[in-house]
Amino acid sequence: MAVETYTIYPTNKYNRAPPPSTVALHGLDVFNPPIQIHNHRFFHRPTSATSDVIDKLKSSLAEALELYPPVAGTVQTNEKGDVYIAMDAENILGTPFLVDMKDTPYAGDAEYLSPRTVMLLPPSSSTLAVKVTQFSCGTMAVAASINHQVTDLRGFLDFLELWAQLTRGEPVDFTRIPDDWTHTPGRFFSGLTRESTGSTPPPPPPPFKVLPTPATGPPPYLLVPSEVSRWKFTKSSMEQLKSDFSPSASEGHKSDLWISSGDALAALVCGVITRARENANVARLQGRSSLESEVEEVAMAADGRNRSPQGNISGRYFGNFNTLWSTAVSRPDLLSPTCDSASRVALAIRAGLNLQLSPEAIADKISFFEDPQNTKPPGRIDLSADLILTNWCRFDLQGPKLDFGWGKPFCATAGGGTVFPPGYCMMTQEKDSGDVSVMMTVELEGVDGLKADSLLNKYATPVLAH
Repeated sequence: MAVETYTIYPTNKYNRAPPPSTVALHGLDVFNPPIQIHNHRFFHRPTSATSDVIDKLKSSLAEALELYPPVAGTVQTNEKGDVYIAMDAENILGTPFLVDMKDTPYAGDAEYLSPRTVMLLPPSSSTLAVKVTQFSCGTMAVAASINHQVTDLRGFLDFLELWAQLTRGEPVDFTRIPDDWTHTPGRFFSGLTRESTGSTPPPPPPPFKVLPTPATGPPPYLLVPSEVSRWKFTKSSMEQLKSDFSPSASEGHKSDLWISSGDALAALVCGVITRARENANVARLQGRSSLESEVEEVAMAADGRNRSPQGNISGRYFGNFNTLWSTAVSRPDLLSPTCDSASRVALAIRAGLNLQLSPEAIADKISFFEDPQNTKPPGRIDLSADLILTNWCRFDLQGPKLDFGWGKPFCATAGGGTVFPPGYCMMTQEKDSGDVSVMMTVELEGVDGLKADSLLNKYATPVLAH
């Protein structure tokens, strides 16, 4: 059966105040290329007829698009190079909604389930795209992708949760919908951000630098082919990992030093990738730390919403609030597959996090991305790191808020088949079990060493591809 394609337009049901016709994107938005954030969710067979399920998903999506106008708009660039979301009638091109009825049973996640599989979205692409796939066994996959320049994962989930709420037929909680669509994160850090003075700007916050001229492409090390490796950490193994990596007072550490489970996991995966590269003699291409530095630069994504002086502002800001931070970690510690060395790495990560995710540090980063001396011409802000980590464990990707009315997802992923650079790691958690899934990448020559790493295999089991 051929894939059916529909185009969904926003309704006019709620009589909300009209949004601005355009919203300028922030530096935190355009630092991302126009890639996609994918969300694939898998459900057991709905009790209603498939045609009724599809019709309900389409009608509720139209309502969600009305309540989240930026998702119905398109990203545009003017003659000055300024990037913005166009939300006037002329630029509401409709959201593609694909339906695929398979004559084969569900066999796990796959790239073809995504509504679009290109790496970079062409100009004037729809911000959102959706694909619903039903397998012969009744399992239903609902996959969506959104332009990362429009929002980050937290904003995407806010929209998806609203769509699910509308599909369930529940009343809308308008206090959970932004009343200001402008991409101005500094308004949540009042009194801490600074205006550009026109004089010499302060030094860039790590892990960023400002190039004299716009970059013509990513650094060479990011373009090297990599292989994905997936691992499962049970709740009990995560607890053991944190216990083993926590500083011990008997070893001369202060007893009040504390690391989180996330710190321990980050320390482990950074060591695993570093050892795999070292043992395979992976070349240190441009963008990597030098051999003489004796450190590896670790960059991590972090949501700034719950670090505002106003408290957690989730649901009030739609855009990118990902305040990337980084820390330099001892290479000798990373190369040593022992708990003592990993403990020191975890402490370094915790110290870097505490310092760089303070409200003052986040405000400085917002100011950095707003200063015309850094953003004009665009493309001069650059980032380089040996390891890049994304921790999605705080987000419930398959909880009751994402139930369309026939039960919550039994599985959720960040999509299948996506190409990732080497030295990248993504972590997700299943809230019901507490198990953590980790996706890691390394250059092809380092794959065997990564899979055989003694410390990794002590706590995790490999997840084999379907």
